[in-house]
Amino acid sequence: MNWHHRHSLPSVGEGLAADLRKFRSEESGSITVMFLIVFIAIIAFTGFGVDLMRNEMKRAHLQATLDRAILAAADLEQELDPQAVVQDYFAKSGLADALSSTVVDEGLGYRVVSATASETSDTLFLGLAGIEQMTAPAAGEAAERMGNVEISLVLDRSGSMSQSSTSGLPTKIENLQVAANEFIDTVVQGPGAPSLTTVSLVSYNATVSLGPVLSQYFNLSAEHNYSSCAIFPDSAFNTLGISRTATLDRLSHFDLWTTSESTTAIPRPWCPADSYGATIVHSADPVELRAAIDALGAEGNTAIDLGMKWGTALLDPSAQDLVSDMITDGHIDPVVAGRPVAYDDHETLKIIVLMTDGANTTEYDLKPQFQTGMSDAWIDDRGDSDPANDRFSSRIVDLPGTAADVYYWDRFETGSFTQRYRNTPDGNTAARQMTNAEAYARFGTRAFATKLFRTPYNDGQLPWSDYSGIYNAYRGIVGANHADDRLATICQGAKDAGIIVFTIGFEAPQRGLDAMLDCASSPAHYFDVQGIEISQAFDSIARTITQLRLTQ
Repeated sequence: MNWHHRHSLPSVGEGLAADLRKFRSEESGSITVMFLIVFIAIIAFTGFGVDLMRNEMKRAHLQATLDRAILAAADLEQELDPQAVVQDYFAKSGLADALSSTVVDEGLGYRVVSATASETSDTLFLGLAGIEQMTAPAAGEAAERMGNVEISLVLDRSGSMSQSSTSGLPTKIENLQVAANEFIDTVVQGPGAPSLTTVSLVSYNATVSLGPVLSQYFNLSAEHNYSSCAIFPDSAFNTLGISRTATLDRLSHFDLWTTSESTTAIPRPWCPADSYGATIVHSADPVELRAAIDALGAEGNTAIDLGMKWGTALLDPSAQDLVSDMITDGHIDPVVAGRPVAYDDHETLKIIVLMTDGANTTEYDLKPQFQTGMSDAWIDDRGDSDPANDRFSSRIVDLPGTAADVYYWDRFETGSFTQRYRNTPDGNTAARQMTNAEAYARFGTRAFATKLFRTPYNDGQLPWSDYSGIYNAYRGIVGANHADDRLATICQGAKDAGIIVFTIGFEAPQRGLDAMLDCASSPAHYFDVQGIEISQAFDSIARTITQLRLTQ
């Protein structure tokens, strides 16, 4: 056997190993190339991301600078040139060259500032893709407009407002006056302001007094002319306005409380006989408004529904002709012409601020038989204008067509029976019969009965039913629950019309608080306060109104 020949030929195993070594060498080269390609791609994408991130950071910084600049420039309270303000912001941020344009549009009560900017920077990695530079743009617009505001300030001046929670501390009416005056100072702007705020002041207790001026512009019924308060049917609360042509039922003029036998005029009329508590229509004069608030006292029942009805009516566009006529007659400043505006006027806010320290109580009027016509009282004015010497008598028995009528002479109350009772009135032909309106304007309902009919009742000359009927000459016309329903109706109508309703329950009972919460535009518009907290409530409302006025 030739062993040398056998060893010179590779074995099968050696050939296979050689083939494997060759394959391994070739595969290693391919992997290296692929790895390099992938690595380069990762670096490129990472670099591109860095460039994009750098550009986004520049854009965000540029946009933030631009936003701050145009907001400051649009601020109506700053008096610098708006373009200069924008330029200053960019300069102080080191971006003076980035500002491209600034456009300002401004006029009475508004300012709009728009700007554009851009910043260019060289790329680090995108150059590999042929992108040598990137631009970071920014643009924006800021506007500030002073909105007009119409406010009805509806304030409770009922008897409970005279109370103080603690002896020696201010009464509720005094705390209200401080708070309401601060409110006026905050919301009413001075002359030349870029927007206009007007306030209608409606104070209420058992009723709302129009006063001698405003009453001229409504068609009140003619039972008397001593005072000017209106009463309304339930249907009136389904609408917001109050007609100036339709007849409004005038509340009788009477004094429910006084029992003393005054011979001049009722001291505590249910509806004021003068300008006390008179409603003020769309005033932009803080002095006038503060004076009216300071003059308020506290007396009487609570008719929140009537206060809200008038507060809403003075915001209703149907009252625009009222304001126009009052301007023409010199009762309102011409600056408020055109008010109240339409509900869809987006430049004007309509707001009611309603406060109470109580809850609705019974509303009263004279019984129908005492509202008009002639009374059973006679007066002899002694031929002069001095009411102190007037003489009075009352007819106790009326026998028409005969001379047998019986009259009680008041000045002989302590005299003899024959002195007290005669067949003619005291003063004979000089005496005249008083109308019911005149009699109840002269005497309180109880005082009238006491003065001229109690002694005849005690003497057996007058039945109890007649005497008690005169003593209780008034009647409830709207109960507390009924008034709550009317209040809820008018509140909902106001809110449906877009009026913003703020309400304040000032140390009020739960029923009053519930009514205020129900009336408010939302729970956030409702305040339940004690003592001096009422100032905080009015301040919060005033600040909210100011913020609502300012839109941007």
